[in-house]
Amino acid sequence: MAETTERIIEFVKPEYEVTIGSAYFCLIKSRNNQTITYEDTVLEVPVIKTLGLSRTVSELEVYASGILFDYLNRTAGAQIALTAVTLPPDLLDKIEGAAADAGFTFNRTNDVEREFAFGYWGENSDGSFMYYWHPVCKLTPTEETHGTRTAEIPEPERNYALRVIPYNNLWRTRYNTKKDEEAGYNPLEKDAFFLSPIYNEDQIPTRDPIEPPTEPPTEPPTEPEEPNEP
Repeated sequence: MAETTERIIEFVKPEYEVTIGSAYFCLIKSRNNQTITYEDTVLEVPVIKTLGLSRTVSELEVYASGILFDYLNRTAGAQIALTAVTLPPDLLDKIEGAAADAGFTFNRTNDVEREFAFGYWGENSDGSFMYYWHPVCKLTPTEETHGTRTAEIPEPERNYALRVIPYNNLWRTRYNTKKDEEAGYNPLEKDAFFLSPIYNEDQIPTRDPIEPPTEPPTEPPTEPEEPNEP
């Protein structure tokens, strides 16, 4: 007789993102097939209004014997549409590859955009967090719009486009504080995760295990007192 397996229905109420947090930028000095060398400073910029990500996917339909035999797809990177209050001028000069001299910036046709790591975090409905690093990115030129001042106060925002470039097949590193806590670790704080871009398993920061709660010492049971004889 075939062995039967008892099936169950598990009710799950997933957490959801309630807000996006700061953006993080770290310029790349150099990279090869083995390592990426970043600058020492990671710039935190609390300016994100919205962020949209679309994967660049290569697809292939495999037909055999007159039928669809298989369907294959591979992520070849991503595009990030970033709406922010603005980005710091010094940062834009560097990632655009523009020549800057004090207050002057020279945008030339042969400027070479610099590569950088881009990160951000989101807060979930249950108080947990998701942290993200894209280890290699480039800024894609977008249209600039300038307008006049009117009686209404305008909502300050600029649109930027980032191209995510895979590095050794990796295009994103994600960290879920809730999953780490469920696995028995004290979750990382934002500063620990964003201190340096993470692009392989060897760079995972050390997390301390959650200490089990200490039980109060148990006192030995007291023996009942014998009644005094008259």
